[in-house]
Amino acid sequence: MSIIDLVKNTLIGQNRYHLNVQGCDILFDVEHFTGREAISDTYHYQITFTCQAQDLQPQQLLCRSATLSFIPPLNSIAELATQNSINKQVHGVITQFRRLSGSVDEACYQLVIEPVFALLRHQIRSHRFFLNQSVPDVVSQILREHNFKDWEFEFTLKNEYPKREQINQYNESDRQFIERLLSEVGIFYSFYLQDQTQTEVIRFADRQSAYTFDKTLPLNSPSGMNDNHQESVWGLSLHHQVVEQNVLTKDYNHRQAQDTLISA
Repeated sequence: MSIIDLVKNTLIGQNRYHLNVQGCDILFDVEHFTGREAISDTYHYQITFTCQAQDLQPQQLLCRSATLSFIPPLNSIAELATQNSINKQVHGVITQFRRLSGSVDEACYQLVIEPVFALLRHQIRSHRFFLNQSVPDVVSQILREHNFKDWEFEFTLKNEYPKREQINQYNESDRQFIERLLSEVGIFYSFYLQDQTQTEVIRFADRQSAYTFDKTLPLNSPSGMNDNHQESVWGLSLHHQVVEQNVLTKDYNHRQAQDTLISA
């Protein structure tokens, strides 16, 4: 085999996706993955990988910090010196793990990476209340209770949110409670990667400037198995459904019990 053939095989056969788990020195080979990201929802990456370890135990991976790195394609050896080593990183905690199959040489496993915020769905409260606090104050208190550092979440808010006499949490997980409060006042959340620590930060915002703008992706259906190593949209679909024509809400104020409070 010539040097040219060796270089071609190296460039073609490179794995562009690397999986690293904190405290685990086993080499994982990412086979494929699916990911979902959305506003006001936690991202969810399901990763299928192989390794030589035949009997990985759940305690080796579950609740461990993990990072999925996206490596840009190399079209030539010269790009090794000029191209950024990582295009994108997904950091989070492993929330699911299972063994799929095994052979003499290797075993196949699957795990799920989600942000630490997703774990708040497991903390369910029968009832508690917060006095003289605003919605951002309550959200901050709950996150700190779960050992979130101040730099692991931030508020980018345009509006002022007054303190409420009482806010109740009843038979809800901490995540459900936070999402309900945010939706009531029009605050959404998203995640981004902190440059120094390479860990996720949750951002709460109520204005359009918090969205990502000026991102252009071409619509380019791949030819066979080739997409020319370009980040692109492969397809579009439309969805239509019947929705409510109007909404009528009622409220009650004990100080004005005789008044009918209706909002349309």
